[in-house]
Amino acid sequence: MSRRSKRTDPKSDQADRPRPARRGAAPLPEVVLARRPASASPSAQPGEPLPSEPAPARAAEAAEAMPVANKRAARIVGAPLVDDSELERRHLLARLLDSEGPAQVTRAANAYRKGGFQFPGEQAVQLKLLEHTDEAEVCTALGVLTVLLDEQAPIQLPVFEQRLKRLEDGAEDAETRSRAAELRRVLRT
Repeated sequence: MSRRSKRTDPKSDQADRPRPARRGAAPLPEVVLARRPASASPSAQPGEPLPSEPAPARAAEAAEAMPVANKRAARIVGAPLVDDSELERRHLLARLLDSEGPAQVTRAANAYRKGGFQFPGEQAVQLKLLEHTDEAEVCTALGVLTVLLDEQAPIQLPVFEQRLKRLEDGAEDAETRSRAAELRRVLRT
């Protein structure tokens, strides 16, 4: 072997060295529940003297008196089963509520309708629908909001008034303009 072909760097021979074995997982610590032998039973009052029975007999009585609680027992709480259509509805509704601007709101609302769902009668959803580009949807949302405001206080009042003012000034349909103006008067009172 020539001098140039011979390895001079000892680190380059790492493939020849055996790798150290992996350590196993550390064992879990054991938890021991203990009670002092001279302690009073849970039912004893602070002013009462301690019973003179031997400690094992008191421990047996205390164990029978107290309900058995296995601290290691797992409690599994089942989540309600949700079908695929409900998951899709929730997803599309979240998409609608997270959308910003008329174009996104319109796309999200159309996807929700295309999924075969009816818009819920909630103020947040109906308030988003006021940004829809289709005035028929906006007019429907105004009708639902009129009913909702009779039952509950308005949410996001500045945004609500701003959207109603925009509809009152710029809507093409006279019915939409009049409903927006009427609803805006209701908000002021």
